[in-house]
Amino acid sequence: MNNDPIIRINRVRKSFGPVCAVSEVTLDIAPGEFFTLVGPSGCGKTTLLRMLAGFETPDGGSIRIDGTSMIGVPANKRPTNMVFQNYAVFPHMSVADNIAYGLRAARVAKGEIIGRVEEALAMVGLAGYGARSPAALSGGQRQRVALARALVLRPKVLLLDEPMSALDKKLREQMQVELRTLQRTVGVTFVLVTHDQEEALILSDRIAVMFEGRIAQVATPHDLYQRPQSREVADFIGVMNFLSAHATVSTPDGMTVEIEGLGQVTIPRSQAPANLGDDPVVGIRPEMLTILQDGTHAAGRSARGSLVDLQY
Repeated sequence: MNNDPIIRINRVRKSFGPVCAVSEVTLDIAPGEFFTLVGPSGCGKTTLLRMLAGFETPDGGSIRIDGTSMIGVPANKRPTNMVFQNYAVFPHMSVADNIAYGLRAARVAKGEIIGRVEEALAMVGLAGYGARSPAALSGGQRQRVALARALVLRPKVLLLDEPMSALDKKLREQMQVELRTLQRTVGVTFVLVTHDQEEALILSDRIAVMFEGRIAQVATPHDLYQRPQSREVADFIGVMNFLSAHATVSTPDGMTVEIEGLGQVTIPRSQAPANLGDDPVVGIRPEMLTILQDGTHAAGRSARGSLVDLQY
């Protein structure tokens, strides 16, 4: 079995004039992986995706897909396909003609096109919708058409540029489940770009967090949330309360610290870095806190406080 990465990015960089959009990025993505690039606007994630697609040319470094260098290979010759933020569905074509467009451009036989279009429609849950106009579809259905059009060409890698940003919250949550199920079914490597941390945590096998053109951390959703490697990553992924502290006692099992406003707390070694320093900052997720009524018995790790605001 070949365990080589399907995508291998090595020291890739890209600048637009004086602005460095991507700086010395090195990254491997496994076959069949759902991989997500996440970060604030302007961090370089979309530029990196466009370099994978062939829409931008790196200033340096190398990109290999399935073992083949992509330097100098045009977008239409790469084993990739892309789903855009606005779907880019042709309004003057039927659903079936939209999906068949790439197959016709590749001069696939007419009989094979019909079968592959039907297969793609069934794959995204739109069987029987081939004759409809895109104008008659909902936003979620148009997104599925865009997915079907990309998948019908059987790419080795599917690139997704914030494909759910235009959907309302309820539909977006529904489509997240459907997209993850679809990716597991077809087994194609998905590379998603999003600024939505929750979406990244829900969908991904692994996530790369980017800031200012660089990758700050690559990890599974669980490790990224539970063990962020920096305050910047911890602050971006989910919600975190940061409190000043003073280290008091270090043991092989953990670290006892005096946390401002909370008092003395022992932190397990698995949650404390090796070199804590004299004035550490402790990050606490809100779900780790519980509000107790007066008189409620609390065995340790409790502190008094005042409720200053309430939101429904």
